[in-house]
Amino acid sequence: MRRSKAPSMKGILQQDLVTAHQAQVPDQHIPMGKADATVIDLLHSKEDHVGFLKRLAATKKPPQTKLESVSSADCDSQSMVRFKVVWGKISTKKHKTWEGDGTLELTGRTATLKDEDGKTIASSTGFKADTIEEGSRLIVGSKEVELIEKVSETDEKDTEKENSVRNIPPVKKARLDVFRPPKVFEDISGTSSGSSFKQVGTVEDMPTDFVPLVMPRPSFEHQWKYNQKKASVCEVTVPYALSKHLRPHQREGVSFLYECILGYRNTDVERFGAILADEMGLGKTLQCISLIYTLLKQGPYGQPILKRILIVTPSSLVENWDKEITKWLKTERIFTFIVSPTNKLKRYAQSVHIPILIISYELLSKQIAELDSVHFDLIICDEGHRLKNSNIKVSSILDAVDCPRRILLTGTPIQNDLQEFYSLINFVNPGLLGAYPEFKTKFEMPILQSQQPGVLPQLSTLGKTRLEELNSITSSFILRRTQEVINKYLPEKQEVVIFCNPAQLQQALLRTAIQFYEKSGPSATSPLQLITILKKICNHPSLIGSTEKIDNESLTKLLNDQLPPWQDMGPTDSGKLAVLESLLEALIERQEKAVIVSYYGKTLDMIQGLCEHYNYKFSRLDGSTPSHDRCKIVSSFNSISSDTFIFLLSAKAGGIGLNLTGASRLILFDNDWNPASDLQAMSRIWRDGQTRKVFIYRLITAFSIEEKIYQRQISKTSLSGTVVDLKQNLSNLKFSDEELKDLFSLAGHEDGNHDCLTHQMLGCDCSGTGEIPEPATNSSQEDSLKSPERSKFQIRITGKSTKVKRPKRSLQMQELMRWEHHRSPVSESVLKELSLATCSEEIAFIFRNKVSQLDK
Repeated sequence: MRRSKAPSMKGILQQDLVTAHQAQVPDQHIPMGKADATVIDLLHSKEDHVGFLKRLAATKKPPQTKLESVSSADCDSQSMVRFKVVWGKISTKKHKTWEGDGTLELTGRTATLKDEDGKTIASSTGFKADTIEEGSRLIVGSKEVELIEKVSETDEKDTEKENSVRNIPPVKKARLDVFRPPKVFEDISGTSSGSSFKQVGTVEDMPTDFVPLVMPRPSFEHQWKYNQKKASVCEVTVPYALSKHLRPHQREGVSFLYECILGYRNTDVERFGAILADEMGLGKTLQCISLIYTLLKQGPYGQPILKRILIVTPSSLVENWDKEITKWLKTERIFTFIVSPTNKLKRYAQSVHIPILIISYELLSKQIAELDSVHFDLIICDEGHRLKNSNIKVSSILDAVDCPRRILLTGTPIQNDLQEFYSLINFVNPGLLGAYPEFKTKFEMPILQSQQPGVLPQLSTLGKTRLEELNSITSSFILRRTQEVINKYLPEKQEVVIFCNPAQLQQALLRTAIQFYEKSGPSATSPLQLITILKKICNHPSLIGSTEKIDNESLTKLLNDQLPPWQDMGPTDSGKLAVLESLLEALIERQEKAVIVSYYGKTLDMIQGLCEHYNYKFSRLDGSTPSHDRCKIVSSFNSISSDTFIFLLSAKAGGIGLNLTGASRLILFDNDWNPASDLQAMSRIWRDGQTRKVFIYRLITAFSIEEKIYQRQISKTSLSGTVVDLKQNLSNLKFSDEELKDLFSLAGHEDGNHDCLTHQMLGCDCSGTGEIPEPATNSSQEDSLKSPERSKFQIRITGKSTKVKRPKRSLQMQELMRWEHHRSPVSESVLKELSLATCSEEIAFIFRNKVSQLDK
C-alpha cells in the first residue's frame, strides 16, 4: 500500500519564497528602523516559521505595553464582587437558622465565603456573577448562604480611607443592621437628630412636613430608679420606615404601649403590662411591630430595651404574624423563629441571633419546659381573651414565665362578666386590683347591681362611683378605640340583622321539642341538650336526622319520626337557608364574593352541599384545615384573579384574626352565646384593604331560641360598653333577668305577634318602615337628655317618630333604637339594595345600620 505524499513547507527553498514574494509585491520596502526586532529576525531566519515561533515563545515572553497593563488591572478589579451574607448549615427546612454573618467574594466563577474576621469558611466554583443578585440563596462548599446586600466600591473605599487617616489597621465590618449612627456634622438648623439607628441600602428621604414619632422622655422618678449608671437620656424615635405608615390612632397606641411597658405610668410595680383593647381592624399588629423594632434598637438610657420577644397567638394566626413582620421589616433583617411540630422549641435557645419567637397557645402548653434557659424581655399575647380563665393550663404557664413586660391584644376584653376582665388585668399587672374576692366585693357586685332594672338610687349611685374608680385605675394601662376612628379610611358598611320566619316543618319540630321537655322535664333531656337540638332545627331540620340506633323514648327519636325523607327536604324547609339561597343567587349575578360563617361543621357541610348543587366554586376553612394551609387558602381567595365565589368559614376555627377583604359580603348563619365571637367573625371583611361597599348579614330564626340568644348578647355587650368603652351612663339598653329566662317558649303569628320578639321588647311604637326611632323631645325631657347621667341611647315609648339626619357612626348592638326598623313586608327598594328581592316572604323583621365615612 502506497502512502501519498503532500508537499511540505519544509521542502520549499528559502530563495523560492523570496522570489515568489517579490513577484507578488514588487519594489516593497520594509522600514527596518520602525520594524519590530522579532519580525526582522523572522524574515531573515532560515528556520521555518513554526519552529521559530515555538522557540521564541519558550525563551521570551512578549512585554506588555503600559496601556495593556492598566487595562488588565482594571479587569481584575472589576471581576471581584462582594456581598454581605448570613450563612449556616445546608438545610431544607422552611425557616432557616443562620449561624452568623459574613462576606461572599465572587472572583470570576469562584465564590469564597468568609466570616466577619475575614477567615475563609468555604469556597466553590461554577458560579456566574451576572446571575447572582441580592436575596439569592447559594450553596458554597458545605454552607448555605443568603445574600443580603452587595458591597459597593464606595463603601470599601470610604472604609479604607478612614482607616488610613486614623493610621489604624482595617477593622472588621459591623454586623449589618437597618440604621447606623449618624456621622458627626455641623447642623445648620442648630438641632441634631436623636436617631441611633443604622441604615443600609437606599435611604428614603423624609418629607420636610413629616412629624417624627418621638417617644416620651422618662420622668425624674423613673430615672432615679432605673438609671443607676446615670447615663444620658436619649431621644427614642420610631424609625421613619415604620412611622410613615402609622395613622394617628396607631401613633398614639405605640406611645401608650411604650409608656406602659417601660414603667413610665407606674414605677412602683415589678411588672409592666398593657392591654391594647382596640376593636378589630385598627392595626394592633402593626402597632406592636413598631414598638418591638424600636426597642430592639433603642432605649431611653442608650441601651436597647429588648433582646428576645415571645409572641403567643392562636395557631391560625402564627403564619399571619410571620407575614406581617416580614411585610413591615423585610429589609431590616429581623428574623423570626416559628415553632411547629417539625421545628422544635428547644432549638430556639441555640439561635441567639433570632430575637422573635412565635408560637401557638397549643404548642406552648406542650413544649414550655424547653424555655427554661431563655429569658424574654417582652411577651405579647394575641387574642388575649383566651386567658380570661386564670385556671386553665395555658394561663398558668404564661403567668409563670419570668418576663417583666407583658402586652395583651384583644378586641373584646369583656366577653361574659367582670371576673374574666379581672383575670386579664391580673395577668398584665398582678396584684393591682388585689385578690379576686376583694375585687368582687368592691367593684363587681356594685357595678352589676346598678345595671339591674328598678335598682334603688343608693345602689345606682354606689355603682357609678365604683365604675368611675375602676375606670380611673384601668385607664392607665388599657387603651380602647372603636372602629369609628378608621371609618374615614374604609368604604361604607351596612349591618343587617334579618329575622327569618321559620318554615312550617321548623315550627312543628320546635313545638314538639318544647312540649316534650315540659312534660318529661330535665330527667329525660338536659337543658343543654335541648338548646343544641333547638339550634339545629333553626339552622335546618335535616341536621337532627340520625341513622344510628336511637332510644325509642328519646326526644331525638320523636323528632326523627316527624322528619320527611331527606330527598324531600330542601332550602325551603329552613327560613334562613331559603334567604341564603336567594342571596347567593343575587350575588353571583353581581360578581361579589361572600363569606359564610357558622359555628357547626354539619351546618357548613349542608351549605357546602348547596354550593355543589349550584356549581358555586368555594373554599373552606375549619378545624380540620392544617395550619400551614390556612394562609394559602386565604391568600388565594383574596386574590383578584381567583374565581372562588364563596368562602365557608368555621367561627370556632378561623373566626379570629383572618383578613378576608377579597369578599364584600359576610353572612353569619348562626349565633353564639358569646357576643365577642360573633363580633370577631363579622369583622373579617370590613378592615384595611377593603375597597368595596360592605354588607354584613346576621340571620336569626324569629320567635325561637336564636332570637333569645341574641337578646342575651345585647345584655353582655351593654356590660362591655359600660366598663371598657368608658360609657359612664348605666342606663343603656338592657333586659331584665325575667325577660331572659324564658328560653324555652315559642311565639308566632298565631299568637298575635306581627313583629320579632326583640322589637317588641324594645317598646318601640315606630311604624316599621325604615325610620330611626327618636326619644321624646318635649322640654321636660330635653334637660334630662343633656345631663351626663342620662344615656343618649335611652329607650322610650314614643309616638310616631320623625326621621332626622345625623352623622352615621358604627353602633354597638345595644343601640338598636338608632338603627333602621323594617317590619314585614319590607320595602322593595330596601330588599333590592340588600340583594334580597326574591325572598321577601321569608323575612319577618330587619334592623339595619349604615356606616359611612365621617366628615374629616
